[in-house]
Amino acid sequence: MFISRLGLWIGLLAFVTFACADVPSVSVSNLQAHVKILASPEMEGRLAIAPGGHKAGEYIARMFAEYGLEPKGTEGYFQEFEMTLGYEAGKETALRFEWANGSTWEVPPDSFRPSNLSDNRTSTGEVVFVGYGLSLQEPAYDDYAGVEVHGKVVAILRGAPEWLDASTAQRVARIPNKLRTAFEKGAVGVLLINLPNQPLLPLGMRGRAGVVSGAVVNVSTTVADRLLQTTKLSVQEAVNRINETKQPFSTTLPVKASMTVQLVPRKGIARNVIGFLPGADPNRRDEVIVIGAHYDHLGYGEVGSLAFEPGEIHHGADDNASGTAGLLELARLLAVQRDKLPRSILFIAFSGEEEGLVGSAYYVRNATVPTDKIVAMINLDMIGRMTNDRLSVSGIGSSPQWEEIVKLANTDGLIVSLGQASTGGSDHTSFFMANIPVLFFFTGMHPDYHRPTDTWEKINYEGQAKVVAMVERVVRHLAQRDQRIAFSRPAQAPQPAGSRGGFRVRIGLIPEYSEDGKGVLLSGVVPGSPAEKAGLKGGDRIVAVMGKPVRRMEELTQLYDQMEPGKPVPFTIVRNGQEMQVTITPIAPQ
Repeated sequence: MFISRLGLWIGLLAFVTFACADVPSVSVSNLQAHVKILASPEMEGRLAIAPGGHKAGEYIARMFAEYGLEPKGTEGYFQEFEMTLGYEAGKETALRFEWANGSTWEVPPDSFRPSNLSDNRTSTGEVVFVGYGLSLQEPAYDDYAGVEVHGKVVAILRGAPEWLDASTAQRVARIPNKLRTAFEKGAVGVLLINLPNQPLLPLGMRGRAGVVSGAVVNVSTTVADRLLQTTKLSVQEAVNRINETKQPFSTTLPVKASMTVQLVPRKGIARNVIGFLPGADPNRRDEVIVIGAHYDHLGYGEVGSLAFEPGEIHHGADDNASGTAGLLELARLLAVQRDKLPRSILFIAFSGEEEGLVGSAYYVRNATVPTDKIVAMINLDMIGRMTNDRLSVSGIGSSPQWEEIVKLANTDGLIVSLGQASTGGSDHTSFFMANIPVLFFFTGMHPDYHRPTDTWEKINYEGQAKVVAMVERVVRHLAQRDQRIAFSRPAQAPQPAGSRGGFRVRIGLIPEYSEDGKGVLLSGVVPGSPAEKAGLKGGDRIVAVMGKPVRRMEELTQLYDQMEPGKPVPFTIVRNGQEMQVTITPIAPQ
């Protein structure tokens, strides 16, 4: 290949910009410390409007202050905004039992909780205990056999019998499935029974799913033990009996339940955390580079959980304590270089991302620096699970200069997949919609996504450090280059909202994001998902869907819009060098 002497010198000068010898190095121990704190039980999953979320925001603000960043919120480091997150129990919510002998019991509020799947109504009826509430054909097992539940309230154990295989158990344990079965059989209400040591289910905050037309409440084991007194069995003993005999144990109880559910909108305050590093050049310091990462997560699973039964802390180590830790480490690294950075840098830890990019959208509408002075926005979301040195950098199409900048910044030899648009919505999207160049750094999906098992010890801290170092080189280049980069709009723009769950169907693929133009390589599939049921596994490469060639992830996700839940879709895959056909039946997103 011919390279002119001038071109060689330009390339060498650009490389020097990225590889200065006096640049401080990324601290792996700092990254681990930040992730451990943000993903600790004390933060309670960092739900945007909950105390744990506020506690995480205060920690970030303390770090910004320690690194010498100036406050750039509307209240010091904070920019507060109101959010409506689903529902909470209204004052009319109540649960009352009346036994055949005339005795009654008003259940105390701390012993039950309504479900967000419930309708707003009062349901009254005789109580029928139906074990796990399953009616299965394969394996043959029916908790409803031999009992009449029409017009009655059914009491259902959470979970599934232990003798079912793991995949079946995960599927049938899902509460929406149990509720559909109960109401299809004529029940007017459902009592979801906690097993011993299970906390009450959180009142989901995404709004009601609309799957039932009756009242649904979750009751403690203590409440259920009192209901089951006439059977001479406790909840645990009923569970043991079903598991030991592999036979249903269902019975009508001599008690009537009256359940009133009132769900009212729940509002609260969320906070973006914003720190500012002024540029050193008086002529360029009004131009600003934004580095962002959302710090909120799912709390106890109130929002967007993929756990089969929410209620445990969703630690969110990768999503997105990893990106937030990267943001904090970048603040430290760049603050000590402030005299060498002509342009200013704005560090924003967003809240409300999990509810639809609420915090970043609010910031763009109420920016604390002029938006026309924002040179670029760089977003770090889920950068903690790097495998085989693979990294996805999306948004390349939002500026004609990005590809060269990113490639030059890749001095560690990472295998970087460059996406013209976005592999999924995150906070960079809000800035892209304001015609600001964006980059999205992301190390890929994994089975712990939006589950309680996304914990700090599973983070690849060395890989995370490589991502942070690469971002530092990109930011330093943007801060030092003579001209700000131009904005361009790629053919496929990032989705305005909805993030990684914003598709009309769910399949359960875990891609490698190693886009080589030869299809979508899978690192695995989600347990119990349509992909697993169809036989897909890690190492498979998807090369066509519905007869249409698939060369990269973006092409596959475009085809999702042509799929319908419950309708089989033909996939062409390559496994061990052999092309084969599989049929996947997508399901609706959860």
